[in-house]
Amino acid sequence: MDVVLRPVNDSFLKKVVFPAFELGVVDATPGLEFLLKHLNDEATRVLLEMLLEHAVDGSFFGLTDHRWSEAVYRLLFFEWLPDSDGWIIANQYMGYAGPWTETFHLALMLEDPQYPYADDEQADQFRRGFWSAPRLKLGLSTLLTGTWDPVPNFPPDQVLTVEGAGVYDLKAGVARADWAWRPKTAVGEWAARMPSALSGLLDRESRRLRPISAPEKHDVLDFWLGRTSEPPLLAVSFSGLGSRANEWIREIGALARVVRKAANAQQGVTAVITRRGRTMDNLIDER
Repeated sequence: MDVVLRPVNDSFLKKVVFPAFELGVVDATPGLEFLLKHLNDEATRVLLEMLLEHAVDGSFFGLTDHRWSEAVYRLLFFEWLPDSDGWIIANQYMGYAGPWTETFHLALMLEDPQYPYADDEQADQFRRGFWSAPRLKLGLSTLLTGTWDPVPNFPPDQVLTVEGAGVYDLKAGVARADWAWRPKTAVGEWAARMPSALSGLLDRESRRLRPISAPEKHDVLDFWLGRTSEPPLLAVSFSGLGSRANEWIREIGALARVVRKAANAQQGVTAVITRRGRTMDNLIDER
């Protein structure tokens, strides 16, 4: 599996997208009409109008038309800004994409000091346990399990599904799907904790390497915090990163950068878990 993370305009989701999804899980037609009422982007409107013209039956659940996949992609992954006639697209957000297991591994390394990242077997068992029982306080890691916090007023797996997985129990406060979202307040908290998390990870790895020193420690931290544009070359591979240490350091830097930029822009974050080789970026090509 792969995962795609991108910033998202919280205001647009809360005022336009989520209300439409709430309508659409009962009846797709009013959901589509609600979107058309608020959107001022011609390409997105054409997709939605074509769906209406073909007399969509039922709800968004099970709607596999490629035009709906493309419309959802645009709603969730493009930058939407309000104008006098509705919401317009300003740009396509740049984000992070990578293998799901590796990204999950990195997130746990950052967020949980107890994660046994240097032992492959123990790390795998830990990830399996976390997948079965995510902990909301570990925000980024839990997001990567498709767990929602807060739980929305619509079943997210009935709006968009890639793997076909989903759990929704509003009364129990549980929602999991192939995609999930965190509001800007949560992302801001992640960004505020990120310097400490990154420094803590380096401290743990330095202790593991003793008596061998890690002279590049401060240079790695500078890269992760965005103070430098390129990571240092490592004289000693960090044990938890193995032979791919330089690549892992780049990936951690990329994850930290997405969180930092989203927080700076006062944006939320969406995540989509996909089958390998079939990311949201190529869903729109399946026509």
